[in-house]
Amino acid sequence: MQQTGARLLLFQPRQFPRVSLSAEVKVQCGGEVLIARSQEIGAGGMALLDAGRLSVSQPVRLSFTLSSGLELTLDAVVWWKREPRVGVRFDPRDPKCRLIQQWVEEQIKLAKTPPV
Repeated sequence: MQQTGARLLLFQPRQFPRVSLSAEVKVQCGGEVLIARSQEIGAGGMALLDAGRLSVSQPVRLSFTLSSGLELTLDAVVWWKREPRVGVRFDPRDPKCRLIQQWVEEQIKLAKTPPV
C-alpha cells in the first residue's frame, strides 16, 4: 500500500459506548454552580454544551437525571474542550458509573428493537 503524504490514523473504538442524552446538568465547580446541557453520555463520561467557562483538568460535581427518572450526582473532571462542547470524565471508582452503563446498554437495545 502506498501512502501519498497523508498520515494514516488508526483509532481504537471507545471503551464505553455513548448515546444521545439532552438533559439539564447542574455543574458545581468550587463555589460556583452553572447549568449546562448534556449532549451524549457513556459510563466513562459525558459531553456538555453551555459549559465553556470550565477549564481542562478542573474537578466538578455533576447532577442530572436520566430519561428513566434516575437522578445521579457524580464527581468528574473536565477532560477536553472543543467549542462549543466540553467533555467530562466520571470518577471511574464511582459505582454510579455502572448504573449509567446499564442505562446506556438498555438505550442501545431499545434503538435496535423494531417498533411493534
